[in-house]
Amino acid sequence: MIPFKNLINEAYCRDSSIKIRSQLEIKRKRGDFIAPFAVYGYVKDPEDRHRLAVDGFAADVVRDIFRWKLEGVSAADIADRLNKDGILPPMEYKKQQGMRFATPFRVNARSVWNATAVLRILKNHVYTGVLEQGKNTTPSYKVKRRVARPREEWSVVKGAHEAVVSAEDFAAVQKVLALDTRTSPGSSAVELFSGMVSCGECGAAMVRKTVPAGGKKYVYYVCAAHKNEKTCYTHSIRDSVLGEIVLESLRKHIHDVISLSELLGMAESVQLQKAGAVKLQERMDRKMEEADRYRRLLLSLYESMVDGMISRDEYREMKKGYAALCAEAEQQAESMREEMGRVMEDTADGCGWMDQFKKYRDITALDRVVIVTLIDRIFIYRDRRVEIRYNWQDEFQWLAGILAREMDGGEVKEAGQGQPGKGGCLTWQGQKGK
Repeated sequence: MIPFKNLINEAYCRDSSIKIRSQLEIKRKRGDFIAPFAVYGYVKDPEDRHRLAVDGFAADVVRDIFRWKLEGVSAADIADRLNKDGILPPMEYKKQQGMRFATPFRVNARSVWNATAVLRILKNHVYTGVLEQGKNTTPSYKVKRRVARPREEWSVVKGAHEAVVSAEDFAAVQKVLALDTRTSPGSSAVELFSGMVSCGECGAAMVRKTVPAGGKKYVYYVCAAHKNEKTCYTHSIRDSVLGEIVLESLRKHIHDVISLSELLGMAESVQLQKAGAVKLQERMDRKMEEADRYRRLLLSLYESMVDGMISRDEYREMKKGYAALCAEAEQQAESMREEMGRVMEDTADGCGWMDQFKKYRDITALDRVVIVTLIDRIFIYRDRRVEIRYNWQDEFQWLAGILAREMDGGEVKEAGQGQPGKGGCLTWQGQKGK
């Protein structure tokens, strides 16, 4: 009887594990918060323990962390500021609030802010109102070892709770974290254009170079490839001149965005959605037809090999090429499908990205926050051209083209069309040493 009872008990444990896992997955997909403790900046809603509510004090600290990072302060310096101001780190803050929080990773008797804790906050999507759960799991109820799940298997619910940081600011911070930036000696913040300027000829970064002359110091941006390896053209631009160009260009682009926003207010959102959907659907259909053509070619290849028209090696080589082209066409079609959904949402909610430009309608001077929030990249060419690529440039072009066609009643070529990768970018031709 003992082996039989063990078998019954084993089946009961297995069935219980399956039911519990299934129920937890349902809660995660529904947007219920199932972790034992809320992330720093939030508390569990007293009326619904499966919902997150904003913790006013901690949320203000989180906003300061994001703001400082946009201003160019490093994670280590942010941690030093918090420790100097006496702000309790997440672990100590939870204990102060009376939570029975414990962790096996504790090293010191009293924890403090460090760069790792700051970066963990800066990279967490939960502060934008997005709830990501199910990142880790166990192989079975017998094995307690935690394993990471692929990102496509996570339970992601948008708008599950109130956001502490806007999606635009969060995206700008992720961009800053990806930039290769360093602070100058004796400074705690990065330079204004650090990591944002590239050579338009070779794509290498433009690095700062200080040149003393006449008792003064002048700062230039020079191509790193030419400076280090002499593999590019010799060209440079003064940082003050670049600041003037960027400020003037930014003012003009902000004016264009505001004008476009006013025109959108007069147009019907449904018409814009319909026009955009038709355009993207046509492109997606063409890509699907292209993928079908490659599939037919793949089928005909085997027949050609059987008939002796091509050799087996040729068949393998051609099959590999057509399969790659087919996969690429399918991937592009899927990207267009996602773009269609994104554009429809942007048009429906009034194009929230425009608010980022409207905030700086009266801009008189540049700062690091403006640069990383509104500008994607700056390119310097050897003929003294400066090309500025702005964030949300594709959305700007798409809406401008749709509005032009709707108002003129005909086909109007979109700004920048026919120049892949450079659509709508503002360029400046230097004069008199600029």
